[in-house]
This record gives sequence, structure tokens and C-alpha cells, in this order.
Amino acid sequence: MSEVAFGSLEWWQQVVDIGMLQEIIDRFAASLQCGAVLTTMEGEPVTRPSNFTSFCRKVRETREGRTRCFRSDAEGGRKGLEVGNLQIYHCHTGLIDMAIPLIVEGRLVGILLLGQVKVRNYSRDEAEELARTLWDFSPDPDGLVDRFLQVPVVDEERINSGGSLLRLVASHVVTLCERRLTERRLLQKGIALMKEQMDRESLERNLKQNQLRNLHRQLNPHFVFNTLNTISRLAMFEGASQTRQLTIQLAEYLRYVLRKQSQEELVPLAQELECIGHFLEIYKIRFGERLSFSIEATAEAGRVRVPFMVLQPLVENAVVHGIEPSLDSGILEVSCRLDEGYLVVRIADNGVGCDMDHLQAGLGIANVRERLQLHFGDDIVVAIKSAAGRGTTVEVRLPVAEEATA
Repeated sequence: MSEVAFGSLEWWQQVVDIGMLQEIIDRFAASLQCGAVLTTMEGEPVTRPSNFTSFCRKVRETREGRTRCFRSDAEGGRKGLEVGNLQIYHCHTGLIDMAIPLIVEGRLVGILLLGQVKVRNYSRDEAEELARTLWDFSPDPDGLVDRFLQVPVVDEERINSGGSLLRLVASHVVTLCERRLTERRLLQKGIALMKEQMDRESLERNLKQNQLRNLHRQLNPHFVFNTLNTISRLAMFEGASQTRQLTIQLAEYLRYVLRKQSQEELVPLAQELECIGHFLEIYKIRFGERLSFSIEATAEAGRVRVPFMVLQPLVENAVVHGIEPSLDSGILEVSCRLDEGYLVVRIADNGVGCDMDHLQAGLGIANVRERLQLHFGDDIVVAIKSAAGRGTTVEVRLPVAEEATA
């Protein structure tokens, strides 16, 4: 990683996959029906605003309004850092916001915010008074008053529930950052050791052992699943079948991720495909009939051991960059087979296609290649074909050795 300021926008872009981060926060904001955003320490957005109210979007249309929002978000994060916990406060416009600081390796790197709600109804006279005292930056105060009166009103119980989930998501984001930093440092250290003193097989063993020792500060699985079970039961009682199904799929997905990332680096391909199935079911709930998918693997291919979560970035790229921007129904196909001593994994979509140079240089593809080379050497292939309007196909070929099979 090039030298950039810790916690800056460039730092975030290098450390995590912003597209994946955006999806997490989009789902989080939609489930709670509140606005959410992740910002730098100065309040500059790292992710695009998720589920923002029309009032807040209107406020940010002016340069002064936007500046005040950034300043208010940063101040909320600083107050949270001072108390070492979630901070609930009134933003500069008078709405209720929640902010929690994100601490990575002992340093503040950003702020996760949720809110844009009211705790009571306001009369038009009260809203007009706010316009005179707080919204002097706006050329259209009457328009802001109308939008402010439409901002949802929530009770204290919902605010407390949102705060609990905000802490959960913040912990997950911190874990993603720390894992990525650890992987990059270990890889850099491993390359230096390989040149100076070790052969590839010995290097791989040491890197994998160091990865397991350094992947710490994981989410508490009991807390995660108890929370998700509570949401699932509430959804069932309230008749929200899609919300319940989304929660179940997310629980299964997290159960696999949290269990495996702390136990082993190589896992059977069949388990990875099952996890990808849960991942795609979550997207299908969001996209509905716009997304269909199939996952197929021969029994022999399913027993091959592959690096944990190595296919996830490829599948996510297909959905986010291929299918989501398309106006047509999306089809994603994952197929796996053995071919003359190689495992062949093919991920194909019928989406919009992509710029090959941009895709080849992307963080997700680079990470996949690095991890496969770490375990299988240079005898691996990650081939990409894409055509505008016709979709993208990624084919991964890796040698099947005895230590890579169950």
C-alpha cells in the first residue's frame, strides 16, 4: 500500500472494497428505514449516502449546507470518541443522528452514522422557526420546511435498537479493515523472506500460520446470531416474510464467515459454494425477478480445498458491476469441474460488461490472484472476458494437489 494518510479517503479506497462496503451500509440503512453513511474523520463521505431523506439531500445541494453536514458528522464522531461509545445527538439542522467512531489499530479512521429522524412531530410554525435560526444557508427555506415535516418520527425503543445494530455493523467494518491490513503486511513480509531465506513451500506455511495468529478482534458470534434471531422473530410476528428470509440468509452467511476465518485458510469448495448461495439469495431478495442464478459443481470438484472466501470478490463483481447496472433481467452462472489435474471455476453473467483494464486492476481481482499464487504458485490462471452489453466471464484454473483435496 502506498503511503497515504491513515483514515483518509485514499486510505479507505486502498484498504477495503468500497463496493462491498456500500452494499453493507445500503442494506443496513434500508432495514432500519434511516439514513446512513460512512465518513472520514473530517466528515467526508467514504460511501454514497444510503437512504437519505429528501430533506437531507436538499440540505446538501448547497455548498454551505454540505459543509455544515460534514462538520456536524465529524463533530458527532469526535464526541463518540471522547466517551468511547455511540453518540446520539442533534445534527446542525435539528434532526436526530447517531455516530460511532471506527478505531483500527488504535487509531480513529472514520465515523459510521445513522439517523435523520425526529423523536416528535413538529408544527409548521416550529419548522419555520428552525428555518429562520438554523437553515439560513438555503435559498429555498419553504421547500426545506415541507421536507422537514415529512421526516419520519421514531420512538426511543427504535433509536436504542438502531444504536445496537450500528455497533454491530461498526465492528464488522473494523474487522474488514484489520483483516485487509494484516493480509497485505503478511504478503509483503513473505515476499521479502522468500527472496532472502526461504523456498515457496516454507514461505506459504509461515504466512498461513501468521494469518491465523493475526486475525483478531472478530465479531462475537453469539451476539451476532442472537441479534439476527431477534430480528427474524420480530419479522415473523410482524408478517414481514422477506425481511425474515433476508435475516436467515445473512445469519447463515455470517455463521460460515465467522467460523471459518478463525479456523482454517483452505476449505472444501462445496462449503464455499454453499456460502455463495446464501450471498446470492440476499441479493435476490433485493433484486427480485431481476436476478436469477445457478451454482453447479461435480462431486470431485466440491472436495477440492480452496482458499477461504477466494471466490466471493468474483461473484460480487458480477452482481454489482455486471447485473446491477443492467436494465434487463440478470443471470449469473457458477460452474466448477476438474479438467486434467486442474480445478476450473467459471463465473459468467449476462450484464453490461466492463472495462477490461479497470477490472484487471481492481482490488478484488488483484486480491484473488495474490491469494491463489500464495497457495498454488504461478501455475494458476485467472482469465477474464467481457463484452459491452453481453456480460463478463471469469475463469479460474488452479492445480489440484493432494494437500488441496479433502
